[in-house]
Amino acid sequence: MIQAQASPKLQALLKDFQQIASLSGYLNHSFDPPQLRLFFTLYARIMVASPAEALALTPRLQAWGEALSVRLREGSSSAIMPPQIQISTPQALPDGRDYVVATLTFNTKVTDSSYLRVRTAVLAAYQDALKLREEGMQAGSSLQAAP
Repeated sequence: MIQAQASPKLQALLKDFQQIASLSGYLNHSFDPPQLRLFFTLYARIMVASPAEALALTPRLQAWGEALSVRLREGSSSAIMPPQIQISTPQALPDGRDYVVATLTFNTKVTDSSYLRVRTAVLAAYQDALKLREEGMQAGSSLQAAP
């Protein structure tokens, strides 16, 4: 059986999505011409002063992940399947600092003509995760208020 080749446009879209995912996570994919299947993993890590502070932030981080999930679904016109959210237990770094991580995994399919909404929603989500990592929970607080 001969496998159909992905179009040059789908191959270019894959490179674009890989660059976006590299902001704060990674991307797996498969070509299923005329579609490109994308499997995203997004990380949002917050540095904290202690494990107790990390545990106290867990509900807010969960709310952040849920709000981001809603924005992904709405921004993509439900082309992105409902994300799964996982919040880690507090982790210690060798230098004594602690952190907690929210992980969102989600997938979608795009075609040559249907990628723009998905790209826009995914880019916004990865930018939010990057901002949360760089600025802490204060950066994520505006996202929690989103409907």
